[in-house]
Amino acid sequence: MTTISATGNQSVNTLLAATKTTATVTAVASQQASATQSTSVTIGQATSSTPVYAITKPALVWENASADLISSRLAGNFNSAGNAARFAGLGAAVLERFTTEAGSYSQSVLKQTAGPASSVSSAQSQLHTKADNQITLSVKTASGALVDITLGSDDDGLGVQVSVTKGTLSKADRTALAGLADGFQKAIDGLTAQPPKLDLSGLTQFDTSVLSSVDLHATLGTNNAQTLDFHADASTRSVKSTGALGTVNISVDMSKRALLGTESQQKQALNQYLKQFSSAGSRGNADSSLLDMFKDAFTALNSNYGASATTYKSSGPEPVHFSLTKTDKNMMTGLADFTASVTQTPTDKTNPMRPDEVDTFSYQVSQASTITGDSTQNRNITQKQQSHLVASFHKSLTPGLQLNLTSDRDSQNYLYYQIDDKAESTTSVQYHKGALVSASVDQSASTSTHIQKYVKGWLESDTTTPVETSKTTDLLGKLQSAWQNDAPRISFRDYLAHQSLPDLSGLVLLESDPAQLKNTLA
Repeated sequence: MTTISATGNQSVNTLLAATKTTATVTAVASQQASATQSTSVTIGQATSSTPVYAITKPALVWENASADLISSRLAGNFNSAGNAARFAGLGAAVLERFTTEAGSYSQSVLKQTAGPASSVSSAQSQLHTKADNQITLSVKTASGALVDITLGSDDDGLGVQVSVTKGTLSKADRTALAGLADGFQKAIDGLTAQPPKLDLSGLTQFDTSVLSSVDLHATLGTNNAQTLDFHADASTRSVKSTGALGTVNISVDMSKRALLGTESQQKQALNQYLKQFSSAGSRGNADSSLLDMFKDAFTALNSNYGASATTYKSSGPEPVHFSLTKTDKNMMTGLADFTASVTQTPTDKTNPMRPDEVDTFSYQVSQASTITGDSTQNRNITQKQQSHLVASFHKSLTPGLQLNLTSDRDSQNYLYYQIDDKAESTTSVQYHKGALVSASVDQSASTSTHIQKYVKGWLESDTTTPVETSKTTDLLGKLQSAWQNDAPRISFRDYLAHQSLPDLSGLVLLESDPAQLKNTLA
């Protein structure tokens, strides 16, 4: 007697044809889903001494009987290994459901256990709330409805839950939700990649008149191995990601839309910042994957701003409404204000002989703008950019040779670097009685390189090299020179209001390299 158990859509006829004997077939359904049926084939034999072979797979338990596309996706992904394969296409499928449906939804698939029905129910609930790997997208509509989408995965289960509360979804709401499908899936694919990536740009491209906010939260792996918190609305965008490599933390203030520049301005500033991030990473010996996550997240949060504005309302009990001109914006970076940091997980394992020599990388950068005064006629605009790099790392004495420090003094041949760099750029614009009376930018950059050289464990040299450069650029003087060259027959005020102005935004951008800043001294 030989017993063969087949699970899923394995063909019983194929098994029968292979044996050329009489068979008794008994099909056992696991819950309602045909995709998880278990088939048992018993084949009679002439002799009882024939060994028994068993091919078994655990039966599957489905939360609901359904043949919809999401259930099909769950069935296809369930036997895959790793989060990338488990969640493949699942986020997009859930959001695309809103093209035809507007209500809540819940589905999961579990490996069947011998426990009571209550344990199955508990496992299904945990899969939707406290799974080992969980991704939640929360979207609030302008009308007040709240949509929560949760994807959960652990060793024994995979599930999806959609909750629609605090209102109902209009056709426009559903269309906008479905429009996030590709962005949501790209974010998931990035998070589950090895190494992880932050692909969030698709979650910033939504109409805030239809969807008021989008939040993404993810916890992947036990002990919070990789986490993500993302938020976007009309006034704020933020992301914080933590993992084995380190932490990325960025916040963008979208409320001062009057300071936003043209698309070309924004692209110029973004490229300059990305260039400096790469330089900081190279100088501080940062992990390239972590730095790429930082750059990708910074780009996503500082792209697709939408429309700018011409007026700005100050804060306080008696706010003042300021009108900004093209001249003002021409002397700004064009980007929204932000704070951003990337911190690599420190390690003291590089040199067992000197555990106090820790490998670190920490970089902070920010932009903050203020507008003060009693009216548009008398206004002061200040925009300040700052960056700070602190890093430490080991390098081999021989370029290209991999460092392998041990407790043996003969291996202790290396350089230990400690980096401390700062940069600042402050633009100041002043109007009095409607006339531009002052406009300038003050810039500075400093680097400090501390290098300790060890040969066979003995300190051979210890040097610190500081470099510092600063400069001031008279933006008003450059505008006046352009006026005198291009249109001296009209007043300076009319020139600013009606003529094409030289682009000064590139002159105010942060420059963290003292040598580069020195080369551009006026």
